[in-house]
Amino acid sequence: MKNFLLISLLLCSIRGFAFSWEKVGENAVGNSFYVDVDNIEKRQGIVYYKSLIDFLKPTKNGAYSHVSKYKVDCVEQRQTWLSNVFYNKPMGKGERIIEAIPVWNHYGSTLNEVRSLSPGSIEDRVTRFVCDRTE
Repeated sequence: MKNFLLISLLLCSIRGFAFSWEKVGENAVGNSFYVDVDNIEKRQGIVYYKSLIDFLKPTKNGAYSHVSKYKVDCVEQRQTWLSNVFYNKPMGKGERIIEAIPVWNHYGSTLNEVRSLSPGSIEDRVTRFVCDRTE
């Protein structure tokens, strides 16, 4: 019985860190955009989610992917970029890249900057995807 309880507890804790990436689309240069559909949260009217970008080609610092956390006001269509981690393997796997990485992302945003989204852009499609999931 103790073994069953221990295994159940272990499986539940592992699930808390699991990601369920669903592809939303690609940008003009072929980078693939995903959303972690199992961890989209809505709190006080604001939606929080994680997005993964798989790069078609590695970046200058050797990154093949990165995972970012965002919050979005679905009514105002305004997004805030909260965090970003680059990885040396596709799909957010491998080691975190510990080099000095500029505090801006591929959209030109900086951390904690609130920004409006360009209609039809990949980030607009990602945001609409997560907002539709929380209605």
